[in-house]
Amino acid sequence: METVQGDLGDLRSLCAVIEHGGLTRAGKLLGESKGSVSRRITRLEQQLGVKLLNRSSRAVSPTQEGMAFYRRSVQALALLDEGATELRDARLELSGSLRVTMPMDLGLSVFPRLIAEFSERYPSISMEILLTETLLDLTTHQIDIALRATKTLSDSTYILHRLINNLSAQLFASPLYLKQRETIDTVTDLIDHRILLHQRLFGAKPIRFHQGNTSRQVNLSASIIANDFACLKQMALLGAGIAILPTLLCESDCKSGQLVKILPEWSIVEQASLYLLHEGRRLLPAKVTCFRDFICDRFAAIT
Repeated sequence: METVQGDLGDLRSLCAVIEHGGLTRAGKLLGESKGSVSRRITRLEQQLGVKLLNRSSRAVSPTQEGMAFYRRSVQALALLDEGATELRDARLELSGSLRVTMPMDLGLSVFPRLIAEFSERYPSISMEILLTETLLDLTTHQIDIALRATKTLSDSTYILHRLINNLSAQLFASPLYLKQRETIDTVTDLIDHRILLHQRLFGAKPIRFHQGNTSRQVNLSASIIANDFACLKQMALLGAGIAILPTLLCESDCKSGQLVKILPEWSIVEQASLYLLHEGRRLLPAKVTCFRDFICDRFAAIT
């Protein structure tokens, strides 16, 4: 099968000449000179090895082959223009499927309310949420947006938006647990309590607490160790002990009274930050920019 190589402008020039009956009129329509249009037609004829137009000093008319090729060209250009319009509309329209990945603990505590609010506001956008601790490649897994809490990012090819800088962790327990235990006045009092620790924190002894410019180190023995903050929070809610948890994960539980922040003036400052990532394309789909702006605005309001 013979394939057409080269500029689509050559095809558009041929169609314009046949439809408007001349090189001059076609040139005005296309914003080109008569000579430029003529060269396009000649190039097309040379490529196809067929004469497409009968030319004289008075008129230009299509040959039989030229007319047959014109009909096919009109159909092909119409399909291409329709496809381009659909792509443009899809990029501008707030619809379609949006794939988002995030860590398990964020997906179980912080983001469900935000995603529900976004989904209610933009019902034409369907969402697929991938909860995993694995740093998935956005291109390979066809992911639109990734949320990551980390100290360093290897995804330098993506656009980064820092939602929270220097995530902090604090002490949390349920009212039930605190009711049965002695009052905690200082961080050293924690030694006599049941402590729920993340596996990463447990390996960093002693734990350094900060209060303004003051810091204090405490050696804590963990009653329960887990590798997931959402699991630790659930055990704290059940009264299993005092958990060291990211403050961000516990805000709603403290507001509802299910958890109590212990020694609120003390915290563990993590060097990690919370980022939102997406591809660096200049023309992002509207659904991606809409979700990105929505999340960035929400975090700007709470930080």
